Amino acid sequence: MFIGHYAVGFALKKKADEIPLWLLYISVQLVDILAFSFVLLGVERIAYNPTDNPFLRTIIEYVPYSHSLFANLLLAALVFLIFQKIRGRKWGIILGGGVLSHWFIDTLVHKGDMPLFHNSFKVGLGLWQYPWLAFLFELVIFGLAGYYLLKNYQKLKRYLVLIFLMGAGFAAMFFAPEAEGTPVQVAISNLLLYAIFTALACWCERRR
Repeated sequence: MFIGHYAVGFALKKKADEIPLWLLYISVQLVDILAFSFVLLGVERIAYNPTDNPFLRTIIEYVPYSHSLFANLLLAALVFLIFQKIRGRKWGIILGGGVLSHWFIDTLVHKGDMPLFHNSFKVGLGLWQYPWLAFLFELVIFGLAGYYLLKNYQKLKRYLVLIFLMGAGFAAMFFAPEAEGTPVQVAISNLLLYAIFTALACWCERRR
């Protein structure tokens, strides 16, 4: 999933407003940040798939260290322990939960390529096989989570800009013509996008 992960960040922000939104954004996308970093380092592998379905143009061939359930549990536990130590139990639970949410949300949409342990026992419900349904589902949960977070906020302008830009970027990806990208290009472009979204989340919470 793409912006759907950030819907979890919005929901967690509602439960723990003291945690910065940019940090929640990193937590829910930490798995993909690691994955694309590992691709750049040659540790994990993705490949291009020529298809009209924009959700299936990138195949994850070998991602045991970032996308297996076992690895996600370890990563979530590590994040929990770090933030419990430096900020308290609540921060640890919220941010660790954000990390772990990534695997379960991806499992909804991925087509049988999410490993349970290392590179084995792969699962996935395959919502991405129905692109329009997946597109609308992701936009709806992102929009509803944004509304859930902001319904009692007084200063909305920056948050609305954030939501609009993220939704527009997601729509642009969906409607863009098919274009082949090398694994390095895909990794760099996604990491850059995560950095932009995180910077926008930080901008939202800066003092006016």
